[in-house]
Amino acid sequence: MGVRILAAVRDLDPPAGGAEMSLATLLKGVMRNGPYIEDAPDYIPLENDEYGEGERGWPVKVFQSSMRGTVTNLTGDSGLEREVCDLPVEDLWSGLSWRMRNRKTGWNHTGLERLHLQKRNRAFAKWLKPYLTAEVKAAEKEGYVLLGVTQLHWSAGAAKAFSDAGIPYLAFVRDELQFNHSRVYRNSLEGAAAVCGAGQGLLKQIQDVFDLQYGAHVPLPVNYAERFGNKDDVSQKRLSGLTARIEQNDGGVPRIAIVGVTPEKGFQFYNRLLPHMQAVWPEAHVDVYGGGSYAETLGKFNNATWRGHTSVEEVFSNCDVHVLTVASTGSWGRVINEAGLFGVPSVTIDIGSQPEAVGDGGVVVPKSGSLDDWVAAIKDTYENREDYGAKAKAHAGVVDHRRSIAMFRSAIRGVFQQ
Repeated sequence: MGVRILAAVRDLDPPAGGAEMSLATLLKGVMRNGPYIEDAPDYIPLENDEYGEGERGWPVKVFQSSMRGTVTNLTGDSGLEREVCDLPVEDLWSGLSWRMRNRKTGWNHTGLERLHLQKRNRAFAKWLKPYLTAEVKAAEKEGYVLLGVTQLHWSAGAAKAFSDAGIPYLAFVRDELQFNHSRVYRNSLEGAAAVCGAGQGLLKQIQDVFDLQYGAHVPLPVNYAERFGNKDDVSQKRLSGLTARIEQNDGGVPRIAIVGVTPEKGFQFYNRLLPHMQAVWPEAHVDVYGGGSYAETLGKFNNATWRGHTSVEEVFSNCDVHVLTVASTGSWGRVINEAGLFGVPSVTIDIGSQPEAVGDGGVVVPKSGSLDDWVAAIKDTYENREDYGAKAKAHAGVVDHRRSIAMFRSAIRGVFQQ
């Protein structure tokens, strides 16, 4: 199938958040030869390197902003074609929405944020239109078909430009953005040839709000070997971390890790959980990782330490249990499976795709669960961390990048088979 993929997004390189890293990995993956998911082998993280025989790869061109920095090694030598625009990522309205945010919850001012999104998406669509016109003419001349791909903040503008040019497109839903601003993104999702979400739980949430033409499960891709080395490297890092704790007389302290805190990722909840845990389980200590004021704020509790930006391997070489929760949108927590690679089990909430991410490698708390339920789940996971950790490691392969790329390739094929 002669396909040329056009990805139109705000960011693909810096800042390399999880969503940007995921899409970059998927796009680089389908440029290479590889199988559809039904023909893919069982990929073992950190062990087998082959992609497998299969279909020829497809060329990819990216349209994005240049306002966040230059190309990084994430995509620099990937073979991706690229057009960049100088549209500002932020504006007056986004600044005001943050300054007028709800101080208790941390959420931006909804109305002002919506104005920002509407203006940026209109501008992106206007910039993108002539490039797509040229792409359509070239495709007609050369005899191949075009497929658009988009996600996140500028996806409404990208979708409008794709639709106006007659190009079918895939839209990824990565977080709560489209739910919080359904008026801005409804047409972009309901007009998509396919909407991709990581996990059946997230797809169910999307389908409960939007009338989709086709929903595709595409797991978050994690290139474990590229990030962490081989299995011996991972084992050695984990052993070194645990050994250092014993040498520092810290081995008997239950170490609970929280990675990344935002209004959607538990800010209000942790402000209730941490003091409750201090009261009922004072032996435990919580290490909060990640930048930003939300994570830093949690360091005020006596049983918590804010450790700022820290590498994933350092985090999961030094903790016993990982905790992740969300307020409403159950997009797949890839950090759950990164923890699992190091043999660290997770406790999470029964929302969207989080149970799929955990599998048997931890405990899932009902969304109606009390603070006591959460503490009990974390205690249980800690006390049985060896068993849960082994299962978490076995489950980590669910987001191996080669498997995810095969599923993305199948989703692309599905668009043209509808």
